[in-house]
Amino acid sequence: MKKEKDLDEIDRNILRILQKDARTSYREVQNKLGISIGTIHNRIAKLKKNGVIEGYTLRLNNEKLGYKLTFLIRIDCDGKFTENILEDLKEIPEVCSIFHTTGEQSAALICRFKESEDVHSFIRELNQKEYITRTNSNMILKEYKNTSFVEI
Repeated sequence: MKKEKDLDEIDRNILRILQKDARTSYREVQNKLGISIGTIHNRIAKLKKNGVIEGYTLRLNNEKLGYKLTFLIRIDCDGKFTENILEDLKEIPEVCSIFHTTGEQSAALICRFKESEDVHSFIRELNQKEYITRTNSNMILKEYKNTSFVEI
């Protein structure tokens, strides 16, 4: 796998453009960087082959979809069952991110909900799971940055 330190300035510039809008055409990249479309095509192909570019995604506006409530939920669970519990949580659409953590809690979740009753039901269900011993939840008041990747 190609490491970030192995990327040259052309690679980083291409990635910066695609991070802002993955739909940017090769022609637009050419106009911004002044390099040939062939070079852009080859560089992107190499970045894909080396695993730097894993795919392209769609960024949705959660609020416009009705998900106005965001919560950080930390959970404690029996260590022998942590992986199974976290795998099961991956199937719940409102669970956006799952992190197995060190420290006082076993894991942290970022979840989005439409209504406060949805939050209440979700946390109640978590606390009723056999191997979850405790939850601690915080409502996110305002997001200042929310990406799952390092910006180039």
